[in-house]
Amino acid sequence: MGTCDYCGNRFPLTRATRKYCTPRCKTNACLERKPSRIPAANVRALYDLLDEELKSGDALRERLRRIIAPERPPIPPSPEDAYVPTMD
Repeated sequence: MGTCDYCGNRFPLTRATRKYCTPRCKTNACLERKPSRIPAANVRALYDLLDEELKSGDALRERLRRIIAPERPPIPPSPEDAYVPTMD
């Protein structure tokens, strides 16, 4: 017997069903997966960010958060202003 990775139901293990009890559970599990790659537009934005000169570390962190995870809340500023060296 095995346990479905999606719904948790017990099911008999066969060669065709190793992780999911039904094809529907397998499809739903695939639909709910988070993407492991970032879109090309975000990659371009990251390269643009590397070319910019930012005044503080907080500005850099906030800009990265807006590119990578816009759904997350803003990062609170650090107590001391961090110095971001230029790459000359």
